[in-house]
Amino acid sequence: MKLPSWTALLGRQAALLRSAGAALGTRYRPPPGDGQWLMGLVMAADGPRRYYLFRPAGVRFGERLPLLVMLHGCHQDARTFAASTRMNRIAARERFLVLYPEQTRLAHAQGCWHWFDT
Repeated sequence: MKLPSWTALLGRQAALLRSAGAALGTRYRPPPGDGQWLMGLVMAADGPRRYYLFRPAGVRFGERLPLLVMLHGCHQDARTFAASTRMNRIAARERFLVLYPEQTRLAHAQGCWHWFDT
């Protein structure tokens, strides 16, 4: 099997991000917290996986901050999980990054993470 080139993967990632942004439309608002809510996409073995990163306001280039990874529960997504936990507000106050990866429905029908598997 021939693997696609990096430029092809990046082109597909950019197209997916554009379509995801268009699908979200203007109704989508980031969860509360004084900082930036950044969306990204990574290619995983089972297909593309979306993630969101919360970065507190005032972070300088090259500044090192702790990173907390938050795995949502079944039937949740990153935005609702971030809003319900209020972790972005804590991260803004205590100055750390928060990463919210999203499980796809293709990987698990209910969107659950496989933390229970070996």
